[in-house]
Amino acid sequence: MDEVNLGPTVSMQAALRHGPYSTEVFEAVLSVNTRHGLEFIDLTGHINACLLEHRVRTGQVVVFSLHTTAAIKINEAEDLLLEDFKRLLLRLCPPDRNYAHNDLRRRKPPIAPDERANGHSHCMHLLLPTSETIPVSDGRLALGTWQRVFLVELDGPRQRQISLRLISYKLAGHGEGPKPIQLNGQRPLSSNNGFGERSA
Repeated sequence: MDEVNLGPTVSMQAALRHGPYSTEVFEAVLSVNTRHGLEFIDLTGHINACLLEHRVRTGQVVVFSLHTTAAIKINEAEDLLLEDFKRLLLRLCPPDRNYAHNDLRRRKPPIAPDERANGHSHCMHLLLPTSETIPVSDGRLALGTWQRVFLVELDGPRQRQISLRLISYKLAGHGEGPKPIQLNGQRPLSSNNGFGERSA
C-alpha cells in the first residue's frame, strides 16, 4: 500500500475504500457484578463474543457506562500496572478526605435510598472517560497489541450495566454478508429481547 509523506516524522498509509455499505445497529447490555471498591474488569472478550453473536464483521462499537462512579478505559492488562493505576487514583482522590457530597444533611433531593459516602468515587470518575469507541475488523475489536477494554469500578461492589452499541457495515446488496469468525475460548452471550446479557 502506498504511503503519503507528511514530513520527517509522520507518514500515512493511503486509505482503502470498502463501500458502498449498508449499516445495521444493534443495542446490547452487559451486566457486571463487581467485587471490590476499586477494580479494573476486562470486558474485551465479552465484547468480542457479542460481536460474534450479532455477526458484526466490520464496523465499530461504542462501550458506554450507565453510571457516574464506573468508567470505561482502554489500557494494558498487566497486573502490576493495574495496581499502579489504583494507587494513582487513590492518591488523587483519597476516600478519607472531607467531600461535601458525603454530607447528606446538605444535599438536595433526590438522594438514592442506597446512597454511600462516595464523593471520592465521583471525583475519580471525573478523571476518566464514560465511554470508548472502538473500530471492528474481521469480527473483532481492532485493538493494539496490548490494549484491552476495562470497566473501572470506582465504588463497588455493585451491579453495573454497560451499554454496547454495535454498528455493522455490510456491503450493500450482499444479504447477510460473511459468516462470523470463531473466537478461541469465547462463547456468545445469551440473547434476550435483542439484548445480550452476561453476569460476571
